[in-house]
Amino acid sequence: MNVLLLNAVAASLFMDAEPTAAPAGSGPFQAVLMIFVVLIALFFIFILPAKSRDKQMQKLLDSIKINDRVLTTGGVIGTVYSIDRQAGEVVLRVDDNNNVKVHFAISSVYYVFNKETAEKDKEKDKSKK
Repeated sequence: MNVLLLNAVAASLFMDAEPTAAPAGSGPFQAVLMIFVVLIALFFIFILPAKSRDKQMQKLLDSIKINDRVLTTGGVIGTVYSIDRQAGEVVLRVDDNNNVKVHFAISSVYYVFNKETAEKDKEKDKSKK
């Protein structure tokens, strides 16, 4: 019953209202301009950060060398045994005692635990304290 009453009141309020005209200057040019602004915003929000991440990842992959400890996207931690950049393959030694080696695509390397990175991490920890 309350819903019917609210509907009746709302209908009587809006029945008397005159239709409003479109504001001046809202032609097709303004619509195209708004679409253009939205596309530029999307470019800055999504595409530029992705390009930056891709450049960082490529720099990381180019810096891999033998005897670096790496983490793969699958969560495997191992030491680089050999690298074949033309084939896009890296061989990781995952168990030193049994000499277990596993082949991975270079693109599956996610992080490199080398001495330089460890030193930078130590410096960051000291500066935070």
